[in-house]
Amino acid sequence: MTVGADTKEKRKIWMKKGSYKYLLQLLHGLKREIRELRKTQRYMIQGLEHEFLFDTEYIFEIVCKDEVDEAIIDELRSAGEAGSLPRDVANELKRYKLNPWNVTQRIRRMNKRLDRHIDKKVAEKRGLRWALTNWTHENLGTTKEEIQKSSI
Repeated sequence: MTVGADTKEKRKIWMKKGSYKYLLQLLHGLKREIRELRKTQRYMIQGLEHEFLFDTEYIFEIVCKDEVDEAIIDELRSAGEAGSLPRDVANELKRYKLNPWNVTQRIRRMNKRLDRHIDKKVAEKRGLRWALTNWTHENLGTTKEEIQKSSI
């Protein structure tokens, strides 16, 4: 038995693959796990949806990036069931200097943000018009105080 064979250490995995490649592999694994957790969270929220009450502040916190998004939602809320054309929304919100394309893109981004969190949409197309979904109408109509009173 030789002395050198017993004391020889095995190389670490990051030394075998290369440190950069190993870190990338770890990063991709973490991203995959986060995606799976988000998917599980969405399934849980869908299953317990009748138990959850979403107030206006929570929805605006998730969906709205700035005051322009809030103004667009308020404008769609006032339009009612029929909805509103993007050009009409842009005309109502002249102070933000929006054009119809910007309105449509902002609504799509808001839909994407809410879809990522709880698998719901803020607004939907009805012909050429955008209108708030029934879920959004129901949940934007409630405030935190109303939710607390109804739970008592």
